[in-house]
Amino acid sequence: MVIALIAVLISILLPAISYAKFQARVATCSNNYRQWAVGVALYATEDGKGRLPSFPLPVDKMVQYSALEPWFVPFAMVTNMAMHGVTVPMWFCPLRAETFEVHRDNFRRSTGRDLATPGDLVYEYEKLQGAAFVFPDLFWWVPRRLGQSSIEFPDPKLMKTRVPDPWPSRMEDATVSIMPFLSDWTVGQKRGTGFVVTGGGHRWAGSLKNSNAAYADGHVELRSAKQLQWQAESPHGLIYLY
Repeated sequence: MVIALIAVLISILLPAISYAKFQARVATCSNNYRQWAVGVALYATEDGKGRLPSFPLPVDKMVQYSALEPWFVPFAMVTNMAMHGVTVPMWFCPLRAETFEVHRDNFRRSTGRDLATPGDLVYEYEKLQGAAFVFPDLFWWVPRRLGQSSIEFPDPKLMKTRVPDPWPSRMEDATVSIMPFLSDWTVGQKRGTGFVVTGGGHRWAGSLKNSNAAYADGHVELRSAKQLQWQAESPHGLIYLY
């Protein structure tokens, strides 16, 4: 009887403990985004013109605009934002720890030491993976130029988006409180008039629960799965959500 009672209690408590851990990781993600907002504000203040962090993508000639993704981030941004309080873990969602672990393990096998600094992260992408930029576990929505051209990504005029409003480039832009500069990596596919989430976000027990977005005015929104909306669509049918 005692053993049976203990088994019943464990079966009741384990899901509650698991969900509490999930909630703690969600809170960590939200706190990371608040720190991101502080770092972006500091960057814009030091810029003198109120510009949000935007570093050109290493594309000398625009061959395929459709091949670009919102998680493509220039190397210079990773090292520069470290001076404004953005640490290596903040480039990855704590609810998908395996994403960072792949980079960490790859770096450790090759160098014999832990991946600890932004420079280490850039080295792992550039030297060990042969990548032209960093592709972290987030969507970076601040428009950035393609090489030395005047073309920017993302740009609602050059891609299919839900609303025509541009993502903010400066602190003075009218969209700083309604269009995020940063959001969780959350993707899906359209289904009729709606969509189906296929990856990313904050998941518990196999289902999407919520996703974060950070705004240049300093606030962070934790949106439930029901509140998420598609924001842009790639030519291959992938949609980006926040």
